[in-house]
Amino acid sequence: MSRRLDYVIGLDWPVADLYQSFTSRRYWEDLVAEHHKHTDSELTRFESGRNGTDIAFTHTISRRDVPSLVAAVVPLRLTITREQHFDPFDATTHSADGHYRALVPAAPLKFDGTYVLQQAGQGSELQLHSLCKVNVPLVGGKIEQWVCDGLRGLFDDERDFTRDWIASHY
Repeated sequence: MSRRLDYVIGLDWPVADLYQSFTSRRYWEDLVAEHHKHTDSELTRFESGRNGTDIAFTHTISRRDVPSLVAAVVPLRLTITREQHFDPFDATTHSADGHYRALVPAAPLKFDGTYVLQQAGQGSELQLHSLCKVNVPLVGGKIEQWVCDGLRGLFDDERDFTRDWIASHY
């Protein structure tokens, strides 16, 4: 079984400005620094060029920070690598597509998705379409639900960070 999570972030900023932020090293350094307040986080890759922008960063969490059901199938420390890619901005459609995934080598988890950054009225929106699959008999569905609930909270936090970051940089 797997779980889908669709999430939309609406922002009151022009889509071109938002794309410029999402493809700037400074934005990702600041976001990772914000995450570092709560988990051991590090920006491990940032490349931007003609084919788009690639970002990777890690979060390391302790087994004591996850529910006992999840802790039973993960090691003492769990390192999650998030990889994201933004395609080049399409000025004719005022949009950019991309994809992302979370790599958790020590856990039987697959998480990935796509997103579309597009103009919406006077502002913009980032649509995230995610799929989570946990390969653990009997309890995989419960773990998937916990992951999706956690991701919704993470997306909320990153939405709020992005709104504040954009407001202070434009």
